[in-house]
Amino acid sequence: MSFLTETAFRRVATLQVPRTLATSAPRASFSTSIAFQKTATDSAKDALKSVDRAVSDKLVDGIDIGTTVASKLKETTENITAGDVKGKAAELQGEAKGKASEMAGKAKGAVGEMAGKAQGTAEEVSGKAQGSAQQAAGQAQGTAQQAAGKAKGAAEQVKRNM
Repeated sequence: MSFLTETAFRRVATLQVPRTLATSAPRASFSTSIAFQKTATDSAKDALKSVDRAVSDKLVDGIDIGTTVASKLKETTENITAGDVKGKAAELQGEAKGKASEMAGKAKGAVGEMAGKAQGTAEEVSGKAQGSAQQAAGQAQGTAQQAAGKAKGAAEQVKRNM
């Protein structure tokens, strides 16, 4: 191999591929361009965070109701002075238990619903991510083939000029 051919191959091999928007652009929620798409992991994390937030809000509501019921029950038991008041306290205690179990059922239903939504969103995002990955791989392969073609062309031209 001559000196010129060797030098030409080295220069072609050290050429830098220009950076695309995909490596330098900011991220957006969802878009059709590859440059702005979130990864499947990021989208799944966002979906799970929203589910976690909704569940914790429902649980906090249940805790607040339980605290209110406990304070009313405490007030009622402090005011017990006669048999009628004891009957009223038992009635209020039964109502409090009923309300507490009702709120617990609502909270469990909300948790199940949110978990289902999160799973559906995660599957949807996963499908989109796979499609984007296949599209990006196709583009990368096309770019690599173009670069290889240019390198072959340059090498053949150098050979012809010798």
